[in-house]
Amino acid sequence: MTGFTYFCIQMNYCKKIILFILLLLSLNTKEQIIGTNLVQNPSFEQFYSCPLFFGQLNYCKYWWGLSTDYFNTCSSNNQISVPLNFDGFQLSHSGNAYAGFFNYASQTTNHDWREAIKTSLNDSLISNQRYCTKFYISLANGNYPPDNYLFLDSIGMLFTKDSIQDSALTPILSNGIKVQNNIFNIDTINWFEISNSFIANGGERYLTIGNFDITINYPSGESGFIYIYVDDVSVCECAYKINLGNDTTLCQGEAVLLNASLQGANYIWQDGSTNSTFLATQPGKYKVTAYIKEYNIIVSDSINITYDGDCLKIPNIFTPNGDGVNDYFVIQNTISWNINLQVYNRWGNIVYQNNNYQNNWDGKDVAYGVYYYIIVAKNNLSGFEKQYHGSVTILR
Repeated sequence: MTGFTYFCIQMNYCKKIILFILLLLSLNTKEQIIGTNLVQNPSFEQFYSCPLFFGQLNYCKYWWGLSTDYFNTCSSNNQISVPLNFDGFQLSHSGNAYAGFFNYASQTTNHDWREAIKTSLNDSLISNQRYCTKFYISLANGNYPPDNYLFLDSIGMLFTKDSIQDSALTPILSNGIKVQNNIFNIDTINWFEISNSFIANGGERYLTIGNFDITINYPSGESGFIYIYVDDVSVCECAYKINLGNDTTLCQGEAVLLNASLQGANYIWQDGSTNSTFLATQPGKYKVTAYIKEYNIIVSDSINITYDGDCLKIPNIFTPNGDGVNDYFVIQNTISWNINLQVYNRWGNIVYQNNNYQNNWDGKDVAYGVYYYIIVAKNNLSGFEKQYHGSVTILR
């Protein structure tokens, strides 16, 4: 018999191999899930008709907003086309279209003018579920004065159960879940990713993108405006979890590789190391914290590891008589070990040796009787090495 079929003759040994494999899997599990985008027409490509003039975001399917603008390559009016339009030059982040609005304007007649774009999600948000948000913005060329956008430091999303009032005359500060981001250092050339995450209260169905700051640090008495292009909006259920496994006991010399890998994460372990994995070779509590900067998420987990006794179980007798039971010299629990085996007769002559023993010596090349072995076992992960001496009896 060869391969795994042979090993399964020793049923107790087989069970221990399977349990050990399951243990390794449990110590290297993680969860990273990004669900379906709940935003309808996220890149503004679908439309009821091409925009003809300013303030026609409602021509874009599923989107609206008082006096907000819709830009599309299909427009015959170069004031609201792509890439050239009334407020500058900008290619779409993807596709052929994007939205635009005054994120903030300070005027003589109205010191706090804000516009916003709005949509209805595919479904209501679920209570206590985490959602990851993302959209892309670019600063329009036509901002005035051109450097004063630096006084505005945020843009965000507002999630509400009902559609909020469609007005630009009052700041949108109504109750709901607000997810805001810093927008320092954006420019008129590139698209900038704005991403975050939040836990839903439950029942929120409407999304508003705009400026929700209560206080705007804009120069007093100075007129100006900040115009923003928006493209590729997403709101998805998401889950980022680390599971280092249940507390476990290892044998002397064993090690386990703890794996916390999550895409885009930074890590810190209990000793201050920052790799995504950690090789545990000593008893103790191991903990990792991961920070996913893209969505501003922090997750952590810990595991207690103890050590108890020797791993390897070496038989003192085996019976290579072909009956399918105990026909081989089987050392139990070698799955994570390299075994160097030497067997001697009573006169000190080597009768069998293998520097990578695979539990396949059947003893048929020697007479029955007592033989002596030297085993050097080295753990494949920890590098721990131990030598064993003893005797084994072969019976027919």
